[in-house]
Amino acid sequence: MVSRLRSEAGFVLPLALTASAVLLLGSASLHTLSLQKRLRIHATHQRGQVADQLRSAAQAFSSAAIGEEACLLRWSSLEWSGLAQACTGSDPSQLSGGVVGEMPWTLLDWQPMNHSGQLTLQLADGRTGSFRLALDPSAVSVLGISEVQLQARVPQLEAE
Repeated sequence: MVSRLRSEAGFVLPLALTASAVLLLGSASLHTLSLQKRLRIHATHQRGQVADQLRSAAQAFSSAAIGEEACLLRWSSLEWSGLAQACTGSDPSQLSGGVVGEMPWTLLDWQPMNHSGQLTLQLADGRTGSFRLALDPSAVSVLGISEVQLQARVPQLEAE
C-alpha cells in the first residue's frame, strides 16, 4: 500500500499548474481582444471627428464661394492669382483658408470639371481630405458636397 501511494502521489500539483496556466492564457486572450476592440472603436471615433472637421471646412469653403468669389470656381486654384481681369472684385484669399471651430484649414487644391469640382483641404494638424462639389452651371455656385475621402497626413506639416 505504501508503494502504491508513492506512485500516485504528486499528480495534483501538475494538474493544478496546468489548469492555472490554461486559465491565465484564456484571460490574457480575452484581455487582448477587449483592448483591440477598444482601439478599433477609438480609431473609428477619431476618423469620424476628422471627417466632420473636414466636412465643416468644405462647408466653409462653399459658403465663401458666393458673390464675386464664385467666379473663381471656374478655374483651377493655381490660376486664381492671375484672374484679376476675369473675376474683378474677387479675393482668392477668401477661399484659400479659414478657421472652423478652433481648427484652421487650408485649401490645397481646387480643380473644376464639368458641373463639378475636386476640392482638397488640409487641417492644421496635417490631416487631408478630398471632396467632389456639385456646381450649378447657370450661376456658378456650390449645390452639394460629397462625402470626404480621407487621405494620409502630410508628414512635413505635422511638425509645424
